[in-house]
Amino acid sequence: MIVSKSDVLKRLYFPLKIINNIIEFFGIKSKDSLRVLTYHDIAPYDYDSFEKQLRWLSRSWKFITPEQFSAMVSGNKKIKGRNLLITFDDGFLSNRIVAEKILNPMKIKAIFFCVSDFIDISKEDEVVKFMKDKIYLTKSSKKLPTNWKNMKWDDLSALLDQGHTIGAHTKSHARLSTLLDKEKLEREIIYSADVIEKKLGIEIDHFAYPFGGINSINQQAIDIALTRFKYIFSGIRGVNSAGNYGIYRDACANQDSKLNYYVFSNNLIGSFLEGVADPYYYKKRKTFINFFKS
Repeated sequence: MIVSKSDVLKRLYFPLKIINNIIEFFGIKSKDSLRVLTYHDIAPYDYDSFEKQLRWLSRSWKFITPEQFSAMVSGNKKIKGRNLLITFDDGFLSNRIVAEKILNPMKIKAIFFCVSDFIDISKEDEVVKFMKDKIYLTKSSKKLPTNWKNMKWDDLSALLDQGHTIGAHTKSHARLSTLLDKEKLEREIIYSADVIEKKLGIEIDHFAYPFGGINSINQQAIDIALTRFKYIFSGIRGVNSAGNYGIYRDACANQDSKLNYYVFSNNLIGSFLEGVADPYYYKKRKTFINFFKS
């Protein structure tokens, strides 16, 4: 019988939780924590699992608003207890659906990071082409789930009316580390946020760079982003702290060979939140945060 890596990590949840409780009790480790979860599309077959997962997480963690998160990172509010912020990347229509069906009844507010070019597309075939070429980098559109659609400006306005926050996720979902031209980087990072601000009549303080890994960002891109945004979100796992405006996030879904997303099991997410992968990401976190010190 072959045991997968995810199976091993799931089984580590309860031992890790017990160990953390013990070392927190003796003051070896702080009881206070600030982490961020990342989702993308939530497929209809996963709505029930997603809701149950949030309710399960709420037993051990407190869901905070983007405003509370910003106050904690800036040092204006003390990080006390176990705090979670929810974020969504890319701007799928399912984000509005789960906000209205699940987040709003639970009084959870999230940040939705959107790609400005993606919002503007109205024709279905162009939406598919954009996802194929820009977001999931696949040669065949046949692999894309049929439920994938993009949010339009009206959807984003509705989310704002419901108390959620909109963030920027570049103009075309480009891998920023591959763009050497400063003007192109500025169009991806700054122009896209300006477009969203103007269309929605809001201020954009939050930016998440596409793909999220340490190899998808570099010093030049960070320097440009810092001229425009207060908070820059990665896809690197870890605990966030006051004074660090480079934000770590925990991915919460598996992607199969057909690009379908499935939210992680509760125990797997629990393991990540207990820090099972944090040592692996130590060097990546160090590299990322050093971008902000230059």
